[in-house]
This record gives sequence, C-alpha cells and structure tokens, in this order.
Amino acid sequence: MNVPTVTHNGLSFINLNKPTAEQMNFLNKNFGFSMLHLEDYLYKTQIPKIEVDEDYSLLVMDVPYIQQTKSKTGAATRNALPNILSNRMPFTSVSRSGKRKRINIGEVDFFIGKDYLVVLHDDRTPQIDDLFDMCKITSKHRDDLMGKGSAYLLYRIADILVDASFGYVEDITSTIDYIDRQLEEKRGGALIEEISITRRNIVVFETMIKPLLPIFGDLEKGKYKQLNGEMVDYWSNLLDHLQKIWERLEDNKELIAGIATSNESILSNRSNELVKFLTVVTSISFPFVIVNNLYSMNVKGLPFANEPWIVPLLFSVILASGIGIIAYFKYRDWL
Repeated sequence: MNVPTVTHNGLSFINLNKPTAEQMNFLNKNFGFSMLHLEDYLYKTQIPKIEVDEDYSLLVMDVPYIQQTKSKTGAATRNALPNILSNRMPFTSVSRSGKRKRINIGEVDFFIGKDYLVVLHDDRTPQIDDLFDMCKITSKHRDDLMGKGSAYLLYRIADILVDASFGYVEDITSTIDYIDRQLEEKRGGALIEEISITRRNIVVFETMIKPLLPIFGDLEKGKYKQLNGEMVDYWSNLLDHLQKIWERLEDNKELIAGIATSNESILSNRSNELVKFLTVVTSISFPFVIVNNLYSMNVKGLPFANEPWIVPLLFSVILASGIGIIAYFKYRDWL
C-alpha cells in the first residue's frame, strides 16, 4: 500500500490525494484517527471546524475551486512551485468566450500531531501536491517548510490555500467590471446569466470563508495550546488575509446587487417602450380595423357601398384618424 510520506527532522508529512478505504484504515490503525472523522471526509459531510483530541487535532477547511484547462503536468509544476514558496499563486481567469463557470467547494482535512501532519484532499487543491513534491525535491525546501514543526507546516499550507483564494476574488471583481461595461453599452439582456452566476459565486465563496474567521480568530487568541505557542503571529497573519477576502466579497456583493438592480430597471424600461410602441401601432390601426370589418360584411344597405369614390374617402378617414390619434398622444406627452 502506498502512503506518500516525506520525513524531516522527525516530522512526517503525509499527503493523501483522494484517499482510498485501505489508506483510511491504515491511518486509523497506525495513528489512531477516529473512523468518524475519516468517514466524514469520504462522504464530505463536514463543515469547516477545528477539534482537539488527546493525541491529535483536526482542522477542516473549505476552499474555492474552478475547473481550469489542464496543461502539461511537468510545465505546470515547474511554473507553480516558485509561486507557492512566494505565496503568489497563479490563477487563470475564467474565459468569457464560453459559459460562465461556477465556483465549487473543495474540502481539506488536516490531522495534526506532535510529529506528523496528515492532509486529506482531492484534485481541487493541487497546490498541496505541488508543495509536497517540493518537500521531496531538496532538503532546503524541507527545512523551510518542515523545520519548525507540524503546526508551522499546517500554517504554510493553509496560507497558500487562503492566498490562492485572492485569485478568485480578483476574477469576481473583474467579472463585475466587465458586466458594468456591458451594461453601459446597453447589453443588459445578455447579462442576466452573468449576473446570476456571479451573485451565486459570491454567496458560495462567503459560505467557505465565514466559518473560517472564528476558527483562526480562536487560534490567534491562543485557545488551542497544541497549535499555538510561537504560532500566534502566524495565525494572526492568516486571519488578516481571510478578513480582507471577506471584506472584498462584501464589497463585490453590494456592487453586483446594485448592477443587478440597474439592469432590471433598464430591462423594465425597454419592456415599457415596447409596450408603448405596440399600443401606438394598435391605436393607429384601430380605425382601419373598424372600417375594414364594417365594409367586409356580406350584407346589403352599407352607406355608399356602390359609389366609386367611397374607397379614397375611407382611406382619407383612416389616415385622418391615425394622425388625430398620434396628435392626441403627443398632446398628452405619451410619445
């Protein structure tokens, strides 16, 4: 059975991407992890939380994810690794040539012990796999990431995941700017789906960030001794990043709500203009309809029905009635 592990200075970093049932049983037998915690990950029934047990601590995080176009693995890894170390995650903006993509939720479970960190995740968090590969490459990376204990390694991974979220915030902001420009160009009808998906993405994003704020707030206050010590400043930094993301999401929510209201007003005004136009056309054609129905009846005794001049007279009456209706609409300022 393969359990990807990197060990450095007595600290084991175990990275399980899409863990199997066999690997779960291994963790239960060798580390004493509760099967309830392990099964909760398999069935994705947990919400972000932190739990402290006698032998280990459990931290559950939700992170945003959008399916990106796959590239060659080697090139992607080489390009991503330096950015991971500098906490500047690359992010590919959603293409507007196709359908707007939705933000999904990726779950990451951290099992933290004195001499180990076990991470359970899937392909929605490739940053963890890249960081794990870095630890396997050189001792310099291992010293940097694993040299200060399991809590510090947890911080580095969580910090990378949180900083990667800024890319999604930037994409939401740029999408709102795009929608606003399209609105100025009077393309409101084509923006309904864009606005709907953007509002949905913001709400989903906030459901991930909101429960993390009190978790890292408690870590900053030193509530969990196993994860604190010299880590308070680090948790404070992470909490600051989460608060900035939350504030920007709130700003974006207000912006898209205002744009949605403006778009609804524009569409409503266009509908009113269309109704006004159809009303005018119907009113102008009303005299013609009456005269046409009257003289199309197969009955005897219609006035001047056999006179040759009746047709031009009727057209004159219809034309004069139409002009009179338009003049009345103008007088009432309906046109």
